[in-house]
Amino acid sequence: MTISFDRVAEVYDRTRGLPAPVMRRLVETFEHELHGCKSVLDFGVGTGRFAKPLQDVGFDVVGIDISSKMIAKAREKGVGNLFLGDARFLPFRENCFDAAVSVHLLHLIGEWEKALSELCRVTRGAMVSLFYERHDPVREVYSSMLRERGYERRRPGKSEQDLMALVPPVRKVFVCSYTVSADERLNNMGQRAFSSQWEIPEESIAAVVKELRSQFAGRKFTQELYLSVWKIADIESYLQRA
Repeated sequence: MTISFDRVAEVYDRTRGLPAPVMRRLVETFEHELHGCKSVLDFGVGTGRFAKPLQDVGFDVVGIDISSKMIAKAREKGVGNLFLGDARFLPFRENCFDAAVSVHLLHLIGEWEKALSELCRVTRGAMVSLFYERHDPVREVYSSMLRERGYERRRPGKSEQDLMALVPPVRKVFVCSYTVSADERLNNMGQRAFSSQWEIPEESIAAVVKELRSQFAGRKFTQELYLSVWKIADIESYLQRA
């Protein structure tokens, strides 16, 4: 099972975007961690929200995604070197990239280990991802309310953050902390913009979001953003044992 984001291509950037100062700091951190790399695979390029700024600072980025509509959005931004394809069957030769970026992709792929193996096959140096550390009562109460209605959050694969427990990264790098609006998060939830919501009836989501607004409207929360960096050799060693 592999999930395409065609259905949310029009709202993806609006519901996943980072504040401009946070994005600038993130790109600077990417630059530092990818120092010495030239060719970079954006594994699940989506709308190009990372590929475009990385290309702008001089990396030769190649992006691949299974969603034609997401790739169309990336092209509109001026992102080049885009391929429509399945992460489990990469159309690239071995060791052709210095590094790979994988953000919020692996949990969408049932055969996530096969996809990760393909990433390792074509990448010779490192894989970089990002993750958040946060106390987010909106998400916690949202998940609890859905469970009460009989809906569990299901993911076909494992996330890049899950991977850290299986393959310790060589570095976890603090990027910055920033404020998140509960109102903005609830608006995004109300649009059913996240793949974990797509099998849940619209009326159930609407009822939960309405209740959450009564509890959290106007509140703000702080979250921390990090990069995680793995050696490809370490991931390959895990895959050989798995």
